[in-house]
Amino acid sequence: MTVSEPVALEIVGALSGLVRTARSYSHVRHEQLGASGVTLGVLKRLAQGPARSGDLACALGVSPSAVSRAVASVEQLDYVHRTVDPADARASLLALTPEGAGELDRQHRAHARLVGAVLAGWDDAKAETVLEGIAELDGALSRAVAQMRAGAAPAHLTAFTPDPNPNQLENAKAHA
Repeated sequence: MTVSEPVALEIVGALSGLVRTARSYSHVRHEQLGASGVTLGVLKRLAQGPARSGDLACALGVSPSAVSRAVASVEQLDYVHRTVDPADARASLLALTPEGAGELDRQHRAHARLVGAVLAGWDDAKAETVLEGIAELDGALSRAVAQMRAGAAPAHLTAFTPDPNPNQLENAKAHA
C-alpha cells in the first residue's frame, strides 16, 4: 500500500501547520509554566536513566549547546545531578533527582490538563485514533531521519523524486 502524492502533500501541509502550532504552544507554555521544550526533553529522557550530555543532544535532535544551556538551568534547580561516568572517568553522567522527577510529573499533568481542555469535544476513541496516527507517523519519520543521517536515503523516499526543473530539461535537450 502506498500513499498517493496528493495525499502525501496534504500530510506535509498539515504537519507543517502542526509544527508551527506546536512551536507557538511551546513558546506560550514557556511563558506560562517556565519550562522550555529542550529542558523538558532533558528531564523526560533522564527519567529513563542517566545519560551523557552528548547522548541527550542526539536523543533530542538538538545541538550540544542547547542541551548544555538546559542542563545548566535544571542543575541550578536541583532537578539533575552529575556523577562520574564509570565507563570513562573524563566524562560525566547526568541523572534525574527526586525534585526533577516531581517537576517532570507536574509539567506532564499541566500539559494533560491543557490538552484535555483543548480536546473537550472529542471522545477517547477519536483521541486514541489520532494518537495512533501521530505515533506511527513519528516513528516512520524518525526512522527515515536516522537513515538519512547515516548517509543512506531510505528506499521508500525515492518513490517521490522531485519533478525535473523545466530549465534543466531544456538544457539537456539542447546538449543532446
